[in-house]
Amino acid sequence: MPTYNVAPYVKEAIGSVLRQTYADFELLVIDDCSTDDTVVVVRGIDDPRIRLVQNESNLGLADNLNRGLSLVTTEYVARMDGDDIAEPDWLETGINVLDSCPEIDICSFG
Repeated sequence: MPTYNVAPYVKEAIGSVLRQTYADFELLVIDDCSTDDTVVVVRGIDDPRIRLVQNESNLGLADNLNRGLSLVTTEYVARMDGDDIAEPDWLETGINVLDSCPEIDICSFG
């Protein structure tokens, strides 16, 4: 989850991820030098699945996403922004598709 100045939204966005029906995941939040309280809000959410990384300089969205990909240690990557809301079965649905169809490398749900 790339973040930049999304303090009013990030708690709800993270909450929607933490409430997923598939619960075995790491939520990597990569903050791109927010100047508001985004980092304070993220730090205030107590869940061991959250890993917050703060950039030393503002990279912009594309480079921030690429940095996040370089830090991933899991088999699958699900991408959402700090102001998005995920449906409760978002991860489970995606994982089921990818697990049942090994010829598929990427899936997206709108």
